[in-house]
Amino acid sequence: MTDLIWSSDGWQPANDWPVADRALQYGDGLFETLRLTGQGEAPLWAQHRQRLLQGLVALDFPIDSWATVERACKALPPGARQAGAGKLLVSRGAGPRGYAPPAEPHLNLLWQAFQPADWARQRHPHGLRADFSDVLLSRQPLLAGFKHLNRLEQVLARGRFPVDCQEVVMCDTEGQVIEGCMSNLFILQNGRWKTPALTHSGVNGVVRRWLLEQMQVDEALLTPQDLLQADVLFFCNTLNGIMPVHTLASRRYDPLHPGWKQALKWQHRLETLFC
Repeated sequence: MTDLIWSSDGWQPANDWPVADRALQYGDGLFETLRLTGQGEAPLWAQHRQRLLQGLVALDFPIDSWATVERACKALPPGARQAGAGKLLVSRGAGPRGYAPPAEPHLNLLWQAFQPADWARQRHPHGLRADFSDVLLSRQPLLAGFKHLNRLEQVLARGRFPVDCQEVVMCDTEGQVIEGCMSNLFILQNGRWKTPALTHSGVNGVVRRWLLEQMQVDEALLTPQDLLQADVLFFCNTLNGIMPVHTLASRRYDPLHPGWKQALKWQHRLETLFC
């Protein structure tokens, strides 16, 4: 299935992306990566929708922007939803030179369908190996929580992965743990599940949102030492699901701990949503 671009005429093959588009010029836009069922449905659409709306408001998109996004999503051809996953990019559209957004922007949307990795193949039976990234996340409350198109910090972090690591922990410039490069994280510490607060930076992932609805979790300020002293650590994201960590730097976690088994149960519940 070819990539598709939405304009006032509906979905068309994405042969050309306007060079004046603000997504290309300034990263002025949002994106969501959706895992889909075999029938092309998005079980976590409510969480994706919530985050998209947050981003549209935060970036001062026109008030009717959501109506355009919703109309485009409903109009996606059936074949565009059958690959198993898709990336939806929402741009403010083309505009004149300069940072000032156009007074009446015309949104451009891009849909890229792709085949996600099978969860069974992605699952590391003995857990992930991770380390701490030396790339620090900037603190900007206005951009925290949603998936805007400026992801250079993640690009730098991903390029510096240790050879034997599948994920890294990213801290902000104040030394607070925020997330993984490609995922959110949870720890079990002193009998309580905790996840980093995302007040100043980070992405509030849809699986993170789903888990906060399923379990008792403290959104807390966490340090690297908290992670190293935790009993269980796992990462989570839409495509890979819930992934317990076996080793973080020199810390090794016990796969026989009840919290590890609990994380695997949540992964099973997540997978059943997509059956």
